[in-house]
Amino acid sequence: MANDFLSNLQTVAIQVLILYMIAGLGFAADKTKIFVQADGKRLVDLLFNIILPIAVVNSFLSMERTPEHIKGLGIAFLLAVLTHLLGVGISSLTFRKRPKMEQGIYHYATTFSNAAFLALPLAESVVGKEGIFYSSCYVAVFNVFAFTYGINQISGGKAKINVKNLILNPGSISVIIGMPLFFAGVTLPDFLSDAMGRVAACNSPMAMIVFGTFFANCNFKNIFAKKEIYFVSFLRLIVIPLTMMFVFKLMGVEGTMRTALTISASAPIATNTAMYSAKYDNDTALPSELVGQTSVLSVITMPVIVALASIV
Repeated sequence: MANDFLSNLQTVAIQVLILYMIAGLGFAADKTKIFVQADGKRLVDLLFNIILPIAVVNSFLSMERTPEHIKGLGIAFLLAVLTHLLGVGISSLTFRKRPKMEQGIYHYATTFSNAAFLALPLAESVVGKEGIFYSSCYVAVFNVFAFTYGINQISGGKAKINVKNLILNPGSISVIIGMPLFFAGVTLPDFLSDAMGRVAACNSPMAMIVFGTFFANCNFKNIFAKKEIYFVSFLRLIVIPLTMMFVFKLMGVEGTMRTALTISASAPIATNTAMYSAKYDNDTALPSELVGQTSVLSVITMPVIVALASIV
């Protein structure tokens, strides 16, 4: 068992290191003004609206329609919902005496992981296309919670839930398109399948380069100075993923699905925490600090937790 743990730890750690090395390119590009955070924000639109949806749809098309995969799809959605409900439940018990707007940032940060821009690429790197298949379920559930509970919290209760945005967003639409194609067993012509595969391959490196530009603008003095940030990091990186790891075990989830969902649950705070804060007139410095610290610490925590999940 110890050998299995060390082997899995090494595998995941190498993949995390590779992704952060790619993020280092974005960091360096920002510092040298070749490709700055403002450029990264524009690229996020391309990633979120075109490249990520194509990667998700491509993963559904790439999966063989087997009873195992059909059952796994439903289980993955259920477990993604449970993971977010756990985050909502834990966060609701914290920072109750803080101002509503500040409290909302902490609650959003605790609940939402960097599922699309870090977990999805890592799941692909560690377990291949099947990792994207199951992680896509997590991203879809992420969007539902983000557009409801998330914006309510980060706006201090001021923002109204827009049902249209809840459904008509790229993450949800890609799953809505991908699932029928998967169940129907659709096979695309080779030229179209190849084109989608090449676009989908852009998701991981581009997402990490963009992530690097945001990381380059963190205040590194502040991200390790506030005890509140350490507390949120503890909840986001350790408590939630470890709790869900045992839930996965109790439900008999094994193999690729457990690895993919553990990666999604153990990822650092979502990078859109700062973007939503800006959109809803909340503080942007605090979410940047939260994202910065959890991103640094996740280099250690994610490999350990994912390796543990494979042996428990």
